[in-house]
This record gives sequence, structure tokens and C-alpha cells, in this order.
Amino acid sequence: MTLNTTKLDPAQIEQALLAPCMDAVIAVTERYQFLEHHRGARVFTAYREIDHVLHLGFHDDLTHQARKELQERGFQLMEAREGTKREHRLLLLTLKEIGFSHHYGEGFYQASRSLVRHLRNLGWPLGTLTSTLNNSRSNPEGSTN
Repeated sequence: MTLNTTKLDPAQIEQALLAPCMDAVIAVTERYQFLEHHRGARVFTAYREIDHVLHLGFHDDLTHQARKELQERGFQLMEAREGTKREHRLLLLTLKEIGFSHHYGEGFYQASRSLVRHLRNLGWPLGTLTSTLNNSRSNPEGSTN
């Protein structure tokens, strides 16, 4: 077994890290600029108990009217926080990549503990969803997608 005794050049390390760091700075700047111009923009989780469907959504302005529309469709808003369309789109792509498919349409999923665990790990706003699912009498745990 031979050891590579090559010294790492700090200038090369700095150069290699420069592009990813700038990408991160640009992404954070874009997020804050968007949120500054769209103060009401929210990502949210809503739950409909009758068929155990989660709505993982984005709304430019989650006003009283938008909340009322959710309620009229039988959804209870679990939690919302500042967010962007990009963040919402990335969440949906991530869920697709790890095997979760849409239920009725984009952003609608069959609720499961597995899905909620992934959402929590991804930092999505959940509120009291976990306890709501635990208290639900007929929660379909067998469904993972």
C-alpha cells in the first residue's frame, strides 16, 4: 500500500470551492429577493381527513380567501411558512425521485407515515400533522406512496 504524499495546494482548493459557494450565494440571494417582493408567498401543508390526502402547495398570497377555498374542498391547513415556487417545485421533484407519486394531481399525495417522515427531514412545514395522523381512526398506513 502506497501513500500519496502530494501536498494540497490551498489555491487549488479555494478555486475548486469557488463555484459551489457562488451558486449557494446566488440561490440564497434569489430566495430573499423573491420573498421581499412577495411578502405573502407561502409553502404549506393541508390535510383532508376523509380520504387521507395531503396537499403540499405554494400560494403567492395565502389570504383568508385562499384558506377558505382549501376549507371548502375539505382541507385543513396544518402549517404554512414563507417559501418560493422553486422550493415547492424542488420538493415535488424530490418526492418523485424517492418514489412518491401524485394522488389526484400535482401536489396531492396519499398520507402515510413514510411520506410525513420524508417531509419532516426535508424541512417542509407540517404543524400538527403527525399527531393528526396518529389520532386518525382509519389512517391507511400500508400506503407508502
